[in-house]
Amino acid sequence: MSQLPEEVIADILSRLPVKPLGQFKLVSIPWRSLIESPTFVKLHLNRSIDTKSNQALILREEQLYSVEFDSLDGPFADAAKLDHHPLRCQDYGTEVWGSCNGIVCLSNSLDTVVLWNPSTRRSRRLPYAPIEFPNQPRYFVSRVYGFGYDGVSDDYKLVRIVVLKGREDDSLHYEVKVYSLRSNLWHRVEEKFPHYPDLNRVGGVLASGNLHWIVNEETERGKTNLIVSFDLGCEEYGLVPQPEFTHPRFYADVEVLGGCLSLICNYYLTHIDIWVMKEYGVKESWTKLISMAQPGTLRSFQNVRPIGYSKSGGQLLLQHGPLKLLWYDLKRKTCKSVKIRDVHDLSQVVMCVGSLVSLKSGRGERERKKKQEQEEKNIWICLRGGFLSTGFKLVL
Repeated sequence: MSQLPEEVIADILSRLPVKPLGQFKLVSIPWRSLIESPTFVKLHLNRSIDTKSNQALILREEQLYSVEFDSLDGPFADAAKLDHHPLRCQDYGTEVWGSCNGIVCLSNSLDTVVLWNPSTRRSRRLPYAPIEFPNQPRYFVSRVYGFGYDGVSDDYKLVRIVVLKGREDDSLHYEVKVYSLRSNLWHRVEEKFPHYPDLNRVGGVLASGNLHWIVNEETERGKTNLIVSFDLGCEEYGLVPQPEFTHPRFYADVEVLGGCLSLICNYYLTHIDIWVMKEYGVKESWTKLISMAQPGTLRSFQNVRPIGYSKSGGQLLLQHGPLKLLWYDLKRKTCKSVKIRDVHDLSQVVMCVGSLVSLKSGRGERERKKKQEQEEKNIWICLRGGFLSTGFKLVL
């Protein structure tokens, strides 16, 4: 295999899960350099996304669990407890704020925030970001995060929205800060968050380089649901055009399906519609994926949300409240229950892809490279000495 061109070796290795790749890094220094190179990391990630492989669900009950996505096709799926996650000593209050390219964002009740790659078991604890409102009588209402990748600057960013309310006039005040993994710093967004964000859901939804939240706007006809976007590249807000609705009154939520923005419209006791925006930002590209009446396939779908497509694309995994996962057959319009052993309360369900994406920031990169080069020299010396002393020839 050492005689093969490097691009052929890279193509073969990019089809493997992360765990064996970690073992193959010990084969030789060239293989380690190849597997850790940014080009290979992106190749491996893109192949996993395109082929829908190396996928898992991160489940939050009282603790965190992981279940292989492919195992959900069987009658039962086994969940593995994630004892190694970076907030494992503070499980109470742990929140999962989304996953992007294999990196999961976690926080706890102490407002400690970490970025974590479950596949490589690497993590980064974010620096503390104080709330910097003027000294006026206010009290804390809520805090939410949104996590995603900025393709413009090749950076991972976390957006934090803090809402405070005035004690005297009940006025709402917002502070929005953005963390950059490249700089390892927080900075404040001076532009005011538009309207009132609905902070009942968990995290901003990432699609096409934008984070999304449902907000409410007061009109003469009552409250109107709007989809606010935040562009991670230019860090500006926008409004996403919505489909033409037959009935305007419903509870709205947003998700991402197959990389596309999805809108869930819950008409309470009548039916639920799930729309998908096939071309981002184009109103005419909204397509109604599912419309389920009640009573019908589901007895109650007040908290139904889509998770992801099956490999064939013919089924859609749905979370039905805190207790159920369901496969919905898009052609037959039927549901099949998914059973996961030892997990009973699905507080959160997040799709995650296995990846080699690093959590190293840009700061101190030169020192890191020097340290890595020295480590590789040490490995080479150890390997060379070990193999030669036993009479074997090391081929690189």
